Amino acid sequence: MLNVRAAVIEAKDGPFVFRDVDVDEPRADEIVVRVVATGICQADAHVRSQGYASPLPLVLGHEGAGIVEHIGASVRSVVPGDRVVMSFPSCGYCDECLGGHPAYCVHNLQLSFGAARLDGTNAFHDVHGHFFGQSSFATYALARAARRAAMPLRAAAHHRSCRRCPTPPPHCARPRAASRASSHCP
Repeated sequence: MLNVRAAVIEAKDGPFVFRDVDVDEPRADEIVVRVVATGICQADAHVRSQGYASPLPLVLGHEGAGIVEHIGASVRSVVPGDRVVMSFPSCGYCDECLGGHPAYCVHNLQLSFGAARLDGTNAFHDVHGHFFGQSSFATYALARAARRAAMPLRAAAHHRSCRRCPTPPPHCARPRAASRASSHCP
């Protein structure tokens, strides 16, 4: 069991309340990331106001970066100590994911706003987590290692020219031009 410090939204339009939260150890395909940076996006604000309904109380945050602390037994893409950025979640097995289009994962809405894993379980105790597959408004994030969940920072600089808004369609459907540096939705 992990104990993390998290910013929790407990009620519609409520303040972020900083509290200790217990989180299960990672499953075989998950990683634990010590969050060193996270951003706030309009999607976080929409959920806080319940414009996008998600169960409360909830740990938000979906633009996290940090250092891998623990890995599940089947994870081979990263090792403890790797610096990673976390991106949008995808299931990895639907036709869109298998076709190389994880931004169009058929389970995107459930994985982003369902406040649980795809199987409906929640690793967070007494609060909901798994917001956009990471809930990075905490000292540690639990994320799936597969597909786009984590990318070594050493590779991130190489891919800057092809970045787009981190919020997948349909929430922010406009790809960002290579010359644009902003990371927020239009």
